Amino acid sequence: MGKTNRYRVLWIEDDPNFTESFMNVARSNSVDMVHFEDWESASPYLNQHIDEIDALILDAHCKIKQGESAGNDDFLHIAVVNMLLIFAKHHTVRPWYVLSAGTMNRFSNVTSVIESYRQEFVPEWGEMVYTKTKPRVFDSAFSEEFGNNDSGKLSESDLLDKIKEVCSKHIHNSALARHRDTLQYLGTHSIIKGNARKFLLQLLSALYYPQKFVGFSFAGNPIRRIFECIVRSAVEYGVIPEEVCKGGNVKCMEASRFLCGDNPETLAYRFGDTSEGVLSANERSMLITILSSTNVGSHETSEDYTECEVALNEDNRDEYSGCALLMCRIIKSFGKYIEIHNNVEENKKKWKPNPRLLEGKELTISYEAGYPYADDCLLPNYCKDKVGKKVLLKEVTFNTKASANLFPFYSISPQILKD
Repeated sequence: MGKTNRYRVLWIEDDPNFTESFMNVARSNSVDMVHFEDWESASPYLNQHIDEIDALILDAHCKIKQGESAGNDDFLHIAVVNMLLIFAKHHTVRPWYVLSAGTMNRFSNVTSVIESYRQEFVPEWGEMVYTKTKPRVFDSAFSEEFGNNDSGKLSESDLLDKIKEVCSKHIHNSALARHRDTLQYLGTHSIIKGNARKFLLQLLSALYYPQKFVGFSFAGNPIRRIFECIVRSAVEYGVIPEEVCKGGNVKCMEASRFLCGDNPETLAYRFGDTSEGVLSANERSMLITILSSTNVGSHETSEDYTECEVALNEDNRDEYSGCALLMCRIIKSFGKYIEIHNNVEENKKKWKPNPRLLEGKELTISYEAGYPYADDCLLPNYCKDKVGKKVLLKEVTFNTKASANLFPFYSISPQILKD
């Protein structure tokens, strides 16, 4: 793709009545077709020149081998599987589409399968199937299969527009291929919605193509905004109390403490009992590193946001790229957790009263059923002779003793205050 913004598309089509006219129209729309009539001829070209190809278009019913006299009903499945193997070999992908003569009902079983191969890329690439029509700009003869697009289906003209739109961002291809396991959890119809997918792709692309992203500016802090999308998803699924998003701002550090099984500073609840958390101990360290290293104020509202830009430069590019890779681990861990725990009410049952809310409180010592206590907090036995005195609660944790049903908390080293 040169300075004239022309795009190079590998096209496999065996209908001579359509080929020349569509190639001419595509050329006038800045799309140059590399055309083959069968997959056996096209696949070596893709394998050898994949860096020069911006996208692929497949006919639905086409020849598989050279010299075949007619198209094969198995063409799509065979070609797509082989194409995906080539992508995997080169650690990249290219957007691909099916341009059919309106006969896709014949291939409903095949399309349902190959659409599953492509589903995770729909947010970037758009729909898979486009229908050949008989537009006025084509002055060559057409086969009788072509309709007039009265059904409102996407046409080859729509396909050209989509290819130009998608291929203008083709730098994301490496990130799309290498991080499929992460990106599956991001997007409009995925677990984590919002702008997280867009920002993560931009950050990962800056990692793989740093020379193209020096000076690239984000509208706000991309790392923190990705995490904010995770937090909003956690609230939606009942994993985190909605208090972390009150006022339209996300309390990132409080949310991170909740996910990591730590005691939040201001929330009335924490996640589970001691040592429980959505994220593992290693992921807790990663998340702290991420939020600390990119500690720029950022609060994405559910609608939009206004904040200072973050521009990638030689000083911070590596830091943001590294944090993007660590964030991939956080996203996958959270996504896998929600896949298993997707019942909102069941998730809310994991909320436990937060021991930190009693930390540092001055309360009066009471005694009941053989236990010294203050409020909901069990006290050590040496406090039983201090009934009525004030005590400063310190090192408050969950009560794991037999009295836990009476007193959910325990102060390990309370300080008896002088009168």
